Amino acid sequence: MFWKKFFKTREGFGQFVSGAGICVNLLLSGVKLFIGLMSGAISIIADALNNLSDVATSAIMLAGFRISAKPPDEEHPFGHGRAEYLAGLFVAAGMILVGGKLFVSSVEKIINPEDIEAGLIIMFVLSLSIAAKFFLGLFYRYAARKINSAALQAAALDSFTDCLATFVVVISIYLWIYFDVNIDGGAGVFVSAFILRGGFSALKEILNPLLGDRPNQELLDGIKKIVTDTPEVLGVHDLIVHSYGERRIFVSMHVEMPATLELLTAHEIIDRLERKLQSTFQISATLHVDPVVQDDEAFDEHRALAEKILAEIDTRLTLHDFRVVPYKTGRKLIFDVAVPWNFLMTDRELKKKFQRRLIELHSDDRAIIHLDHQYC
Repeated sequence: MFWKKFFKTREGFGQFVSGAGICVNLLLSGVKLFIGLMSGAISIIADALNNLSDVATSAIMLAGFRISAKPPDEEHPFGHGRAEYLAGLFVAAGMILVGGKLFVSSVEKIINPEDIEAGLIIMFVLSLSIAAKFFLGLFYRYAARKINSAALQAAALDSFTDCLATFVVVISIYLWIYFDVNIDGGAGVFVSAFILRGGFSALKEILNPLLGDRPNQELLDGIKKIVTDTPEVLGVHDLIVHSYGERRIFVSMHVEMPATLELLTAHEIIDRLERKLQSTFQISATLHVDPVVQDDEAFDEHRALAEKILAEIDTRLTLHDFRVVPYKTGRKLIFDVAVPWNFLMTDRELKKKFQRRLIELHSDDRAIIHLDHQYC
C-alpha cells in the first residue's frame, strides 16, 4: 500500500506521524469551535483555537521532516537535519502564543462574565476529544522515542497539555450546569497557564540540541568501549561530538598508542576503528593517534611527578600527551590537562600553581601546560 513507503525511513515515519496529527487536530478544532460558538464559552473557543494552532504546528513538523530528509548539498554540506529542530521550535512558539492570547481573553471574561449555553452533549463531545488527544499524545511519544525526535517529543507534551486543558473546560461546564457557578474565565486562565508551561518546557527541550547540548551518555560510553577494547589502545581523550540532526553525527577523539608501534600499523588500526564506529553507531568518526612512551624510567618519573602535583591541586585533573625535553640544566614537561566542569580556578591560576609546586620540588624543571576543557 502507498503509506508503507513512509515507514522505510526515519523522516518518512516522522511525516506520517505529523500527517496523522494534522487530521486529528483539524477534526477536533472544527468540532470544538462549533460547540464554543453555539454555547458562548470562551474556554471552549480557546481550546478550539489551541487545536487549530496544533494543525499549523503539525504542518510545520511535516515540512521539517521533509526538509531534514534532503541530502547534503553545496550550501549545506552537513545535510538538513536541524530543520527538524526548527520545526519543534515552531511547535513550542505556537503553544506560547496561544497560551498568551488565551490568558488575555480569559481575564477579560473574568471582568465581564457571560452565561454559558452548554449541556451534557457538549460535555460528552469534549470528553471524546480528551480521549482523542490522549491517544494522539501516546502516538507522538511512541514515535518520538522510536526515532529520537525532539520535535515529536514537544508535540507529545503539547497533546497531553491539551488533554488537561480540555478536562478543565469540562469541569467548568459541569459546575455551570449543576451548580450555576460560572468559572469559565478562571478555567481559561488555568488552561492558559498549562499551555504556557508546556510551551516553555518544550522550548527548552528544543533549544538544547540547537545550542549544542551534551551528547547521549550511552553513545559516549559505547564509542569509548569500542576504542579502548582494542589491545593496542592505551587510552582515549578529547572526545568531541557534533550533531547536525539525528544520524548526522560527527565524532573526533585522540587515541593513545605505544610510541614504539609502527606508523602503518597504527594507521590500519585507526582506519579499522573508524569503520567500526561508523557501522555501529551511524556516525562519521575521525581518530587522532597520540604516541605514549613506555618503559622509560626517567620519563615515568617525571610523569608521576606531574600527576602527583595535579592530584594535590584537584584529584579530578588528569593529564595526557605527556612529553619530556631537555631544558637548560633540567627538564621541560609538556602535557595537556583535562579540566572538569565547575572547576573553580582560572586557567592562569592553575598553571601558576602547578609551576610554583614543580619548582619547589625540582627547581631546574619547568612546565608547558595546555588546558583541555571537556566537551563530553
